[in-house]
Amino acid sequence: MKMDIYCVRCIVSQMVELIKILRLDRASQEDLMREVLRILQEESYDVTSPELAEKVYDRVREITGIDDPYSEVKKTENQRAQELVSPFRQRLHELSLEDVLKLSVLGNSMDYGTEARFDIEGEVESLRKTRLSPETLGEFERELRENRQLLIIGDNAGEIVFDKLLVEYLITNYQTEVTYAVRGGPIINDAILVDALEVGMDRVARVITTGQNIAGLVLERASGEIKRALQEIPLVLSKGQGNFETLEDKGLDIYFLFRVKCPVVGAYLKRRVGDMVFCRR
Repeated sequence: MKMDIYCVRCIVSQMVELIKILRLDRASQEDLMREVLRILQEESYDVTSPELAEKVYDRVREITGIDDPYSEVKKTENQRAQELVSPFRQRLHELSLEDVLKLSVLGNSMDYGTEARFDIEGEVESLRKTRLSPETLGEFERELRENRQLLIIGDNAGEIVFDKLLVEYLITNYQTEVTYAVRGGPIINDAILVDALEVGMDRVARVITTGQNIAGLVLERASGEIKRALQEIPLVLSKGQGNFETLEDKGLDIYFLFRVKCPVVGAYLKRRVGDMVFCRR
């Protein structure tokens, strides 16, 4: 889906947050923001929001010389997620497929790994009251039993820990062979290869990368290994809103699982911000 003018505000907000993380002096803050605004003024908006954000973050790396400003943030997210997942792992045998899929969405709600911004009790209670689409869930389970192979296109750090729980459940209950794709390079707090290794995803799944540092997946520029995976693996689960924005109109048969995080995507799907989405497109 193509970006909306609202997406510009979102990118600027991300830059304000990033400037805080980088701890730049006032002059450097102003120089960086002016450069960001120049890019937003000159670049085409006839693209997806993650593609425009990619150009902005590439320029930020060039200016600051910092390849992954969110590296410490992601470590914190992964550590916090490990703590949150632990009690669910201990009773994994009691959970249903819908339970672990909803927990995977719960991981998508994490924001910089701080307890103040992530209320686990409130989120779990909200999940209990929410049902995934029974039709989509039924189709997905049927395909799990028929195919025994699954490609998961991952999203954020922290969330990847919840995804690992999902993978463990699928291995135990459906004997699924899972391939898990992470970003090819740093972008915001999205999971990259080092995050996958840090949480042990490589011990339960074959880990590959998208070959690009974008908060989504642009097929035209994707790595050969994920292109092959999309061709060879019959069942695909895409996590996160950014992947939805870049993949939903590409004519692929994909299950999308994420939480609506902005009114643009909400309006596009006729859903509210905060809603869980599990759909097939």
